[in-house]
Amino acid sequence: MEAMAAAKPVIKVAALCGSLREGSYNRGLLRYAMELTKEEIDGIQIDYIDISPLPMLNTDLEVDGKYPPVVEAFRQRILVADSILFASPEYNYSVTGPLKNAIDWASRSPNVFANKAAAIVSVAGSLGGARAQYHYRQIGVYLDLHFINKPEFFLNAYESPAKFDSDGNLIDPASKNRMRKVLLALQAFTLQLQGCNFNLSTTSEFPRRIGRLSEEGHGLTPCTEGSLAPPFPASTRYKLGRTSETYDWYDLETCNSERSVLSQFQDEHFRLKNKRYTPNARERMYKFGLVASWVFFLIVIMLNYRVNSIEDACCKRNVFSRSLDLWVAYS
Repeated sequence: MEAMAAAKPVIKVAALCGSLREGSYNRGLLRYAMELTKEEIDGIQIDYIDISPLPMLNTDLEVDGKYPPVVEAFRQRILVADSILFASPEYNYSVTGPLKNAIDWASRSPNVFANKAAAIVSVAGSLGGARAQYHYRQIGVYLDLHFINKPEFFLNAYESPAKFDSDGNLIDPASKNRMRKVLLALQAFTLQLQGCNFNLSTTSEFPRRIGRLSEEGHGLTPCTEGSLAPPFPASTRYKLGRTSETYDWYDLETCNSERSVLSQFQDEHFRLKNKRYTPNARERMYKFGLVASWVFFLIVIMLNYRVNSIEDACCKRNVFSRSLDLWVAYS
């Protein structure tokens, strides 16, 4: 076990903050993340990149296919990173200007964000920056950035108890624990994209199942030559649930389990195991209901017409004859 821990691959994480304020709470999150990687979490190196020196994006600054020196240095630090950690507030329901500018510079050809894992944490007002996070995720789709889905980290900095001290350092124990889970999930996902295999015998809870890691941590099989698997299966066999990728065991297990539960439910309640509920069946049911409703209204109209006819006949009989009108007598 000690030999495995010693051989654990180290990932490099580029940390970007969307706020330029000196006492930024989001920068405080990144400072705490850097402390965690130095004291508690092995296998992660965080490189905080200051985006304030970057000029506003202007393609006139690109001369002969080259970028300004400060931009080129920024792009190189992103390029050598294995994954990205964003920390950003929410400006007007969306992303911040400084971080969007940095993202635009990094996305210039060639895109240095491509095929990297990413995570985003945010500190803001009532919703904790949730709306901005989803905009960053939309941007990541075009940039080929692969964000972890869980755990999500939204933090309202203005509710009690206090989350930060006067210097902008994170002091809330619950938030610290959540930040630790984000880093562990980012580490696991980064190694997964790189083709490293999980050692399931040393992992009590798989992060993709419940969105968190066990308290004991996780064991990873080091990346060695010959053991790498393609990060994204492209064969049709994968779509049919028959995959040979070692890190997709949980997807196959989940599909088989859900199929078994659905089949059992159908047998017990609907007896539809051998029947298929298709769009054609839905269309036939809709037409049957429409015809039945028209027949019902037609019967109601005919009955109403019949009653009116009987009433008119009784009234005429009372006027033109001297017989007893039962309809009038008992109405």
